[in-house]
Amino acid sequence: MLKKIKRETDIITNVDLFNEIVLRVKESESWPDKLIEYASANNHDKVGLYNYEFDPHFVLKPGGSEGYYLDLGIYGNYTLTDSVNILNLGTIKTLEETEDGIRQMAVLYGECLIAYEAILRDRKNLDAITRKGFDLHFMDSEGKISNWGYSGIKDRESALQRFHEYHEMDPDKYARAIIRDNMTRKEKTYA
Repeated sequence: MLKKIKRETDIITNVDLFNEIVLRVKESESWPDKLIEYASANNHDKVGLYNYEFDPHFVLKPGGSEGYYLDLGIYGNYTLTDSVNILNLGTIKTLEETEDGIRQMAVLYGECLIAYEAILRDRKNLDAITRKGFDLHFMDSEGKISNWGYSGIKDRESALQRFHEYHEMDPDKYARAIIRDNMTRKEKTYA
């Protein structure tokens, strides 16, 4: 699991995501130790992930002069802005150039994709990556918190407006709102 986010300065980075993918593949015993020359996170261009609206962008390609590279990246909106980009997570390299070596790298590609999907399906990891905007959850008149809500709302005022709309429809079911600032992780309850 990715590290816990407790305050504004905590952030999940591209390096964290790469290392977690590699760790999960190794834990599944699918890591081909003898095949891999190195697995290197993109430490020279460490970028924070503030939004989970991205897809994997993995590329298996021949090296310029030797071996094969498996570049792991993401494509989409991972920043605080609305821009869409490609971000390199890291590279896994083999010197193997045989057909069997290429097939093994293709299998590793698949294992990395499986690990990536498992990481991002985990709600705790998605919450750790979600740093943009505000989350809104509802509480009924008995104090029970709803298992659904909204995430990534632009600002606190918009979250409050959405709460008021629901509250007017059903004051018992939507008696209170819990609004969390995803950057600071601070929550406030509104009635």
